[in-house]
Order: sequence, then C-alpha cells, then structure tokens
Amino acid sequence: MSAPVYPPVKPNRRDGSGRFGGKTDWRAFFKKTIVIVFLFSLAVHVLLLIGFGGVTLFKGRLGGVPFSAESLPSETAQTPPAPPDEEMVQEEKTADPNLMDEAPAAEESAPPLEMMTVPGGASWAPAIPKDMKTSLTGSVGGTGTGTGTGTGTGKGTGRSGMKLFGVEIKAKKLGVIVSINKSVQNSGVLASIFSEIFKLFPDADVILTNGGGMVDWDVALSEFNTEVEEAKKREKETGKRVVMAHLKLELPKILKFSSGEAMDWTPIKGFNLDKDYPGLKAGDPDLYSKLLKRNNTWFLSGYAAANATYKAFDELIKKKVEAIYWYNDFTFPVEGREAERLASTILDNQIEIIVDDHMDGFKKGKEWIQKVQAKTASRGPG
Repeated sequence: MSAPVYPPVKPNRRDGSGRFGGKTDWRAFFKKTIVIVFLFSLAVHVLLLIGFGGVTLFKGRLGGVPFSAESLPSETAQTPPAPPDEEMVQEEKTADPNLMDEAPAAEESAPPLEMMTVPGGASWAPAIPKDMKTSLTGSVGGTGTGTGTGTGTGKGTGRSGMKLFGVEIKAKKLGVIVSINKSVQNSGVLASIFSEIFKLFPDADVILTNGGGMVDWDVALSEFNTEVEEAKKREKETGKRVVMAHLKLELPKILKFSSGEAMDWTPIKGFNLDKDYPGLKAGDPDLYSKLLKRNNTWFLSGYAAANATYKAFDELIKKKVEAIYWYNDFTFPVEGREAERLASTILDNQIEIIVDDHMDGFKKGKEWIQKVQAKTASRGPG
C-alpha cells in the first residue's frame, strides 16, 4: 500500500519566512529602494538644473570672445625700442616782423604725410607721421618744449609781392577802414579806392566811419557838450540861430551796413541843410549798391565829433585780420589812452597798417602813425 500524499504546506509568511524558506529583511529592502529612488531623482534634477541654468547664464555672452582675441596681439607685442635721449629742438628763425606768421600757410600747402601706427597700439589707434617722435609709452610728440608765440596769422606765402596802392603787403586777410565824411565824398576817390581793394581782396572786411579821429570818450563828450553850450550862448547873445547838425552825442557802435540804421546815418542820407553834402546813397549810387550787397561791410554809427575810430580797429582785430588799410584825411586828433592802447595791440599782434598820404603830409596823428610802423601809400590828391 502506497504512502499517503499530503498537499503542500504553504509557508507561514507572518513569521517573516521567504518564498524559499529564508527570512526577508523588509526594513533593509525598503530603505534600499528609497535610496535608489532618491538618487535617481537627484540626478534628474541636477541634469535639468545644468541644462536650463546654462542657457540662462550664458545667453548673449558669446560676443565677448572676439574682444579677448583682439587683445592678445597687444599683450604679446614686443616693447618698442627706447628713442635716443635727446630733446626736440625747434629750428630758430630770424626775427623778421614781416615773416613771423609763415607757418600756417606752409602747413596748408604741405604734401601728404607718410603715416604709421604706434607699435603695440590697438587697432583703433590713429595713424601718425613717421617722422614724429614718440615717447617710451607711445605718446606722440616726445618731450619737445617748443610752443610758438600764438600770434601767427599765416602771412608770407599766399601774397608774396602783392601790392596795394603801391605798398607791398604780406597779409592774406585784409581789413579796411574808410572815412566817408563830407570832405572825402567830395574828393571823388571812394570809387577808385574800393575798386582796387575788391580786385585784390574781394573778401576784405570793410568798416565805414564818419571822420577818422581817436579821442577817449569822456574827453570827446566833454568837448562836444562845451561846444553846444557855447553855440547856445552865441545864439542868445546875437539873436541869430546857430546851425548845428546835432545837439546830443552818443557813443558809436559797429552795425551792419545792410541794416536799417545805416539809412539814417548822415554820411549815407546826407545833410539837408548842406547842398554840398548829398550823402553816399545819392552821391555815388553804384558804390552804395556794391557795399550794400556785401555781407562783410559794417559802419561805425555816430558823428565825427565822437572820434571813436579805435572801435573800428578793435572790431577788425577781433576778426583776425592781418593788415588794415586806413583811408583818412587826418584832420581829426589821434591821441589819448585809447590810441595808445590800440597801438600796443597792433604791435603785439604784428598787424600791418597802411595809411594814405593823399594830403601830402599828415595834419594830425603823425606820431601814432610812426608808432605803429605804418606803411604809407601815396595815391595823390585824387
């Protein structure tokens, strides 16, 4: 009789026995699983952080790479050799007053310079002439100390041999002061004067004046007021009217000739109580029209008694003229503080002065003319 077959006995899992009869450590099992899941999650988050963070941090930063590449040549460039220990010495010139201002004109006509770049310099550094010294650090100019006088006016090259009314001048920019009072208008020379000036110097700065005196304003005003009082006194004593062009003197101003004020100026409109003084507009309409069309014609307002021609000189010097032609009959005084100041300014700036000896000898102002070393033109009486 065969032995009885019993059904398989299921293991009792409550006591922790495994499928194969071994005991399972559930605490270790879950701990290991949690660690694996945590590490996997951490790795995923790190990768995501690196990916998105890299895009954010380095976005738009690629433009800086060429700058680093450009800076490498200047860092590796060889140091330029030190120049010889010598100072730049400017060539000394003879102190000729007529040739003091040749430098600017020479620079205008100089040929193009051969250029180079400073060794070790950046690509944006400007080119410099090859014959110009540089310091150890590449600074242009070395250590030269020459500064010049600061009063150069460009004379000497562009107008060599130029003659104005027979007088040779070296200036390139001319200023003109012409008295157009009654005596000058009646002489009939104004048209010929301006014809030659505009032919040789079409861009000349012109200032018209009423008389050509130079007297300090306080002195001129006091003398004028005294004359008015004396005229009133004579009129009262004699009962006869004393004719005067004006009874009030104002300090003259430099005004545009094309302005409305010029039309009210006595030398332009004339003096209706004097038939021999019609004024420039009626007496010489052609010249009046030419002057009116120019952009660089001015006039010194006021009456001849103001004797303020120094204002016209000051204006031309301010406009950087290099020579001044002064047409004046020299019947008015040229004296006082303003005249002395102006003479010093003319000499300091080396301005050529040309005066016209059409009266065969200067009645007034001779000392001032000599002081400024003026050149004399001889146009004759007309």
